[in-house]
Amino acid sequence: MPPPTHPLPLRRLIPKPPFYAAAARLSHSDPFVSSSSDDESPLADELFPAAGAPTLLSVARSLANSPSPSVSSVLGFLRRLPTDASPHIFPHLIAALSRSPRPLLALHLFLRPPTSAATTHHSFNSALARFPLPPHLLPAFFSHSLRRFPRLAPTLLSFNLLLKCVCSSLVPRNHRLYLEVALRVLHASIPRWNLSPDKFTYSTVVSALAEAGRVDDAVAQVHEMVVDGVVAAEAFNPVLSAMLRARDVTGAAKLFSFMQLKGCTPSPATYNVLLHGLLVSGRARAAMEVMRRMERQDVTPGVMTYGAIVDGLVRCGRLEDAWKVTEEMGRKGLAPNEFVFSPVITGFCKSGKVERASMVWDAMVAAGVRPNVVLYSAMIDGFARCGKMTEAELLFGEMAEAKCVPNIMTYSSMVRGYFQIGDSSQALSVWEEMLRVGCTPNTVTYSILINGLCNVGRSKDAMMVWKHMLGRGCAPDTIAYTSMIKGLCISGMVDGGLRLFCDMLATGDADPDVVCYNVLLDGLLRAKDLPRAMDLLNQMLDKGCDPDTVTCNTFLREIEVGQGKGREFLEGLVVRLCNRKRNKAAGEVVMVMLAKYIVPEAAILDMVVRAVCRRKRVSNVIDKCWDEIWRA
Repeated sequence: MPPPTHPLPLRRLIPKPPFYAAAARLSHSDPFVSSSSDDESPLADELFPAAGAPTLLSVARSLANSPSPSVSSVLGFLRRLPTDASPHIFPHLIAALSRSPRPLLALHLFLRPPTSAATTHHSFNSALARFPLPPHLLPAFFSHSLRRFPRLAPTLLSFNLLLKCVCSSLVPRNHRLYLEVALRVLHASIPRWNLSPDKFTYSTVVSALAEAGRVDDAVAQVHEMVVDGVVAAEAFNPVLSAMLRARDVTGAAKLFSFMQLKGCTPSPATYNVLLHGLLVSGRARAAMEVMRRMERQDVTPGVMTYGAIVDGLVRCGRLEDAWKVTEEMGRKGLAPNEFVFSPVITGFCKSGKVERASMVWDAMVAAGVRPNVVLYSAMIDGFARCGKMTEAELLFGEMAEAKCVPNIMTYSSMVRGYFQIGDSSQALSVWEEMLRVGCTPNTVTYSILINGLCNVGRSKDAMMVWKHMLGRGCAPDTIAYTSMIKGLCISGMVDGGLRLFCDMLATGDADPDVVCYNVLLDGLLRAKDLPRAMDLLNQMLDKGCDPDTVTCNTFLREIEVGQGKGREFLEGLVVRLCNRKRNKAAGEVVMVMLAKYIVPEAAILDMVVRAVCRRKRVSNVIDKCWDEIWRA
């Protein structure tokens, strides 16, 4: 599409942020006195003007189900309650206050109830599930509540809610703290009250362990569950998923066999996990065997199953097969939803096939599927990556007309696209507009801005953005570090790039990848500092980062190939990689040598071929193991 003579004004395409009504002000003298007038008309008439005379319980439920309950309404209703009101009313009031502008009033209401009958198991469980407390403080609140209300004995449901709240809040930097709390509740607190964990208890803890990467502990917990006489597919599924994410196909096969041996019937979710994990691991044949096994056991694949297959095919790079599966869903009477279309469109966009993504988009719209913010952002990102900013602006305008509010990823894609076509002023305008509408930049957005500024030679501005990012407490990721190091090296400040690289290693916020090493190696070699470049290469190998084609070409550019030094360097690199059992990387170096018409010695070729063939045999044995399992 040719660009218009006058570019679309992007500012007019960006919707204004929504406005929300301000919360009612309360009296500071008594937190449970409404600030409304002293009119004695029933509060039910205010909430239900045409509903007659609803019960107090129905009014409390309406307050609890309100998306943004008014504090004055809740407290006014509480003030009008009779002294003998049903205790079932208070859990709904706690739920309403927890979503109000002053959520701590919910905690105040629970700890200081108007009557002793208000504190029940129902209100206690409601408090656990809804209070705005940090997860690691919930056990302390749990124990304090039991001491404050001696007649309140916790049930297993109470402990399950406690575990769910603690485990659902896992974050990468604090997962050890929360997991230790969850394991202490499971192994100490629950037995102390003579309660036995059920499948929900074990599933919650096992899922948290698997998500945190502690697969061995999760497997041990599954075995403990089986010993206690509890067998649930919900506990096996997250461990299978974690194993397949780690490419431990053999371990997943053993666990699946153990699951069936103990009489646990695989659920449709189990098959979805297996299909997705096997496809991501590149085991298409084993995934097809899982499909045939589902047919033999009369398990009908649903939308979730097809969604798992589509996402798995996209992740392993088989985009056309993913689209064929999506079309097959329609032939079988299943309507693909936005969660099925999303990975296909995202996959085509990230691979640069934006025309195919547009075709899938048109098919999705024709099927009556309404795009959400994720789909809009993926399509805009695809146009931006290809430099088609006119189409991206048109889709951005369509997104605004559909009343779909752009998120931080949408703005990040627009900023990247404008930098890619060299329009840095428009990129900065989008950045300013993003801040104006209230979108807070994250690490990815900062990385895009820093990279764009460095690529256009504005290293000083990039350094100012870097300092602003650090000042906001936003930890840089690998892309941000790489972009800043590249900007410093391009500006001739290679020593500054090395210092920033050392800071990256010291803080531990991010790990350097091969792109980061290549940028720094290129800067050192352009500065004719071959000794430090060789030291950095050795450090790269010791850190477990494999060199790629760019690494080899960077060194060959500075080493005299005609005198045999290039061949000597690459052969030495192959030997070091083979000694470290990194055979795939060694094979890639050999391919670089052959592409440069540098023939390696026979001993080097023999070493690489034997290592690759040995790995091939192992893969064949694993495939045979899967075949035997599915035929069992």
